[in-house]
Amino acid sequence: MTHLMWALRVLRFPFYAGWEIIRTSFEVMWDIVTPGSASTPAFVEVPIRCGSDLETTMLANLISLTPGTVTVAVRRAPATLWVHGLYVKDRASFLEGIREMENHILAATRLTGPPESAPAEGGRN
Repeated sequence: MTHLMWALRVLRFPFYAGWEIIRTSFEVMWDIVTPGSASTPAFVEVPIRCGSDLETTMLANLISLTPGTVTVAVRRAPATLWVHGLYVKDRASFLEGIREMENHILAATRLTGPPESAPAEGGRN
């Protein structure tokens, strides 16, 4: 049963990634075509649970493919990304969005799925 669930998570991942790219494209587009600017840019240090280079690369690339965010730097120990976000209203919700992306990637790359807990601030879990 574990292999079947993993296969379903792998098949679901491209739809998740596509939806995130489309959704955020419309958010950025709306900000561009409406008067004023809703942007609140910030650099955020994001501790990650990715254990392999493949997982880290997938996460960094998905972040950069999503309009309004770009991965600026990667550190291996402790595993950390620095991300520039165009719409960072508060750090906690921004980190939660990145964590959701990471959960989908780990669900697709690991047979057991993502770990249950989030990494400690500035460290690895």
